[in-house]
Amino acid sequence: MATRWSPGKNPTLGGEWFPQPGHESQLREPVYAIFVMLEAVRLVQTDPKMSEDGPRQQSALVMLPSNHTAVIDDAVVFVEQNRNQRAYRYIIHDVFTGGAEPIDLFTMEFMEGLKSMLTKDGVIAINYAGDLRLRFASLVVQTVLSVFPACRLFREDVGPKEDTDTDFTNLVMFCRRAGGSFSFRQPTYADFLGSQARQYHLLPQHEVNRDLLLNRHRQGVIRKNNTQDLAKAQMNSALGHWKVMRSVLPDAVWENW
Repeated sequence: MATRWSPGKNPTLGGEWFPQPGHESQLREPVYAIFVMLEAVRLVQTDPKMSEDGPRQQSALVMLPSNHTAVIDDAVVFVEQNRNQRAYRYIIHDVFTGGAEPIDLFTMEFMEGLKSMLTKDGVIAINYAGDLRLRFASLVVQTVLSVFPACRLFREDVGPKEDTDTDFTNLVMFCRRAGGSFSFRQPTYADFLGSQARQYHLLPQHEVNRDLLLNRHRQGVIRKNNTQDLAKAQMNSALGHWKVMRSVLPDAVWENW
């Protein structure tokens, strides 16, 4: 489906904007800001003395080479088979399925596997799409922080101005394997790839206070052999997502789909 990108909170259901002839963008524009925001892994500033390959600022663009290898496999199996490879400078973890998250991809064991695959100065961006007021969101954040203590959390939007029953959004956790504090460098013109979406959303803007998020619920982490009860709890998140989607188009559209 082709559609035009819009900066609104719920612009469309999906798709891409196909540039007209003469448009400077090298890439099709994504509909949702989150797809651009995840690319900020390449903006994380690290101490050049700690880097294996020199200053990260040299990596201005992230473009897949024509001879890249695409792996279509069970993610849990793939990560387990490639533990301790330290082959990846960047990892983007974005596994939203339209209302719920696959719990097996948010366990402490899976996160430990991803960490072992990062280079010494590697960076991972982990997206959680759900209701931040639910316990499952808190558990996800606690689990990630138990493996990657050096993380900064950013939401896709500004967030509700007043206390509400739900707070459904994309929450991205940017984390360094090496630990320590970090910042994001200002993107250059080359980083935008001629994309208006990247000009607006590449640099994360809406940082979340992790303590406010964690203190809403009791502490805990997600383990691979203890996910059955959490799967039931995800129903609330799925219902919340459906409520959001119902606000995108009139009821008659959904009822006649």
